Amino acid sequence: MSRSARTIAIAGLGVLALAACTSNTPEAEKNNAPATQAVAAGKNDEPGKKVKIGFSAPAADHGWMGAITKATQAEAKKYSDVELLVAEGTNDVNLQISQVETFINQKVDAI
Repeated sequence: MSRSARTIAIAGLGVLALAACTSNTPEAEKNNAPATQAVAAGKNDEPGKKVKIGFSAPAADHGWMGAITKATQAEAKKYSDVELLVAEGTNDVNLQISQVETFINQKVDAI
């Protein structure tokens, strides 16, 4: 590797290292701004109008996508006013498009 290529590589690594050291914490939090007080949940947790949610994800019975699918189903079961419609996972893009179109035709409240 030539000297100029090494210099560019080292400079590039230095920039990446400095970028990794920056904080995403807003300035107010860094200055020990007073914490906000938690507010009681109120009636937001009570059942309301039933909502239909269509869920379509790529095929996955393990890993990250599998965990998201299982967590979505578990969360929906907690609420009596949520009807979760789950499309069978597929890696066929056209089939997934068709599944989403079916949700639209079923007039779900969210996809």
